[in-house]
Amino acid sequence: MSGYTPDEKLRLQQLRVLRRRWLKDQELSPREPVLPPRRPWPLEAFWNKTKPYGIVEKKPRIFPGDTILETGEVIPPMKEFPDQHH
Repeated sequence: MSGYTPDEKLRLQQLRVLRRRWLKDQELSPREPVLPPRRPWPLEAFWNKTKPYGIVEKKPRIFPGDTILETGEVIPPMKEFPDQHH
């Protein structure tokens, strides 16, 4: 007897299909791209580095009793001025 049985032929054909599908998934996977990353144009790179509209950073407010993380310093309570009104 020579050659493959029908079951073996079917199994080999299914393995071939799975291998091809796996290879295609590997080539198109965004996690492991085949091609090198595309370099943006200079103006596009500039706009990619700027922050989106509406995002504005400001200093956080400091209140009495707050602790500054970097130094461990505690902000002392404010002085009261009884003769002055605000």
